[in-house]
This record gives sequence, C-alpha cells and structure tokens, in this order.
Amino acid sequence: MNPAAPARSLTNLTSATSPAAATIPRSPILVRVLRSRPHLYSAICRARLFYSRRIAGARGRDAFLKNAPLFQATAFEGGHANSLRQYGFALIREHFSVQQIDRIFARADHLFRTLQIDETRAYSVQYGARNTLTGLSYDELAASEKMIALRDPLLQIPELIPAAFHESILKIAANFLQAVPPLYRVTVVRDFPHRRPLHSSNFHKDNDESDSLQIFIYLVDIDDAHGPLVYVPSSNHYDARSCRPRLARDLGLPGHDGRLSDSEVQRVYPRNTWAILRTPRGSVAAIHGNGIHKGPAWTRPGDSQNQPRTAIKLDLHGRKAGTVRDGKENRMRRTDYERLSPLQKLFAHATLVDG
Repeated sequence: MNPAAPARSLTNLTSATSPAAATIPRSPILVRVLRSRPHLYSAICRARLFYSRRIAGARGRDAFLKNAPLFQATAFEGGHANSLRQYGFALIREHFSVQQIDRIFARADHLFRTLQIDETRAYSVQYGARNTLTGLSYDELAASEKMIALRDPLLQIPELIPAAFHESILKIAANFLQAVPPLYRVTVVRDFPHRRPLHSSNFHKDNDESDSLQIFIYLVDIDDAHGPLVYVPSSNHYDARSCRPRLARDLGLPGHDGRLSDSEVQRVYPRNTWAILRTPRGSVAAIHGNGIHKGPAWTRPGDSQNQPRTAIKLDLHGRKAGTVRDGKENRMRRTDYERLSPLQKLFAHATLVDG
C-alpha cells in the first residue's frame, strides 16, 4: 500500500506500474515463468524471507531479545500478534477515544486543505506522471491523486505522537515480527475515491522478500463510503495457494493497474472468505502486507456518496538484501522525543530530532 518506485529485480514484484503509461508493461519473462509455478515461487519467497529475518535482520532480532522485558505482552497484545501471525491481520476496535481522534482529525484536515503536504509522497510523483504536486489546489489533488500525505506530521501535529507510539501497538508489532524493525515511518494519509479502483485499491501484496507490516489508526468512521480495507485471511504464509493468483501484468491483461483482479483472487479464495474491515474511527487495523489485500476499497466506485479516507499510517518493514533502511524517516521535536519511554525510543531510532 505504499507507493514506491518500480524496480527491475524481484524486489518489488507486486509494485504498481506507472499510471501514466498507456498500457501496463508485462513483467520480465523470467519473473512471469517463476510466478506461473506456485510451488517454486513459494519456495523462493520463503527462502528470501528467511534471509531477511535471520541474516539481514539479525540486528533487529538481537534488539528485540535484549529488550525482552520491554516487549512482554499482555493476553490482549499477544492475541492480536497471534492474529497477525495466523490470519495476516488484526483489528482493534475503538482503541482510542473519539475526542482524541477528532482533535487529530480537525488539525490534519486543516493541514491537508491548506496544502501542508509531502510533495514526494504521491503515486503520480513516485511513478513519474508528475514531477511535483506544487501549484495544484486541494480540489485538483482530490480529482487526480489516489493518495496524499502530510509533511512532517510529528512536528505539525504533536498530539498524534501518543497514538503513533502507543506501547500496546508497538508490542503487538514487535511480538509479531520478533524484531525491532529497521523502518518505522509515521505518516498521516488521505486517500481519495475515484471512478475506478486505483493503485493499492486493487488486490496486491506489498512484498515478497521481507516482512511488511502496516498499521492504520482511523481518523474517520470506516464504512463502505469511506473505503474499508479488504484482506484475504491466511494469504500471508507463502504457501502454494497464496502464490497462485496471477497479476494482470503477468497475464498481459489491461486494467487493475497491473495488479490482481477481484476475479483472479476469487478463483483461489472465494469472495465470502474475504475480511472487510469496517470499523468506527479510533480503531486500529494492522496487516501483514505480504498477504493479499486492497484498500481503501470503496464498495461502489464512482458513487457520489463516497468520501476520502483519512488515517495515521505506520509503516514497518524488515531488511531487504542489499537495502539500507536507516534513513531519518520522521522529524520530531527534542522535547517530544525526551518524553518517550525506553520502548518507544527503540522505534524512534529513525527519527530526526529537531531543536
């Protein structure tokens, strides 16, 4: 669900292709051949995950083990970590108070509408359809962009820090990953509805070579008009079944931004088994991005009643082969950083402290 520049290797096998292209290019023939053999592709993915978790990610595992007392989970936290492990997703309903969430939303909404946004974090910029979002009005962004994100959310909305670094959420994430992830990025995102599903609103997997964990703290009620997340339970284990659905770009088919069509997923996983995460604001949805999912997924694309979805988004990723993820992903005031607990500071290692 993260926009990222396409790669030429197996690294981003499920990334979207540039929406500016007239047609979606087919995947390289070697990749298509591998993915047409689910048992073989499953074995390759499992080997790559083993390398990421046990070798490339050894430092993060050591940090988790050395700080084991900080990560001791309650039955509530352990249950949600197990849900992530077994089903690939966990939903904590109404975890934050409506008052806290509404305060954060009011501030975020004002910042979005006054264009205090990160001009690099948009699909059109990442994929080269645009060089910048500069000069576009809010209405123009809503009409053309799938997603926009605030610039420096921890500086602009310090009230969101207790939510973004909530210890129960961090414990659930760490106990699922069995590591302190090298990447912990906090963003506030707004996804806009369009006449057809765009980018991550089509089924996909985020990664096939390292763990990808995404956590959404919803700032609006999530119903059909606000685009719930849809997850295929237990599709995150890289068994042969989960590797059977074929990307549209692999099949040489137009549409779906090169990703998985609903019919292709339904061919392997019946529609009545999909989990549709409708939930009130203040709820937390965590997903293992290595499973098949899409979102926000508006039930009726193009319906005039559809509304944007606004959420705090937490990205946690394992370490890929040859990839360094130790860049400063967030900016935070020193006074706010100093108030963090020892557990929270383990996740703030990629934060640039100002002042």
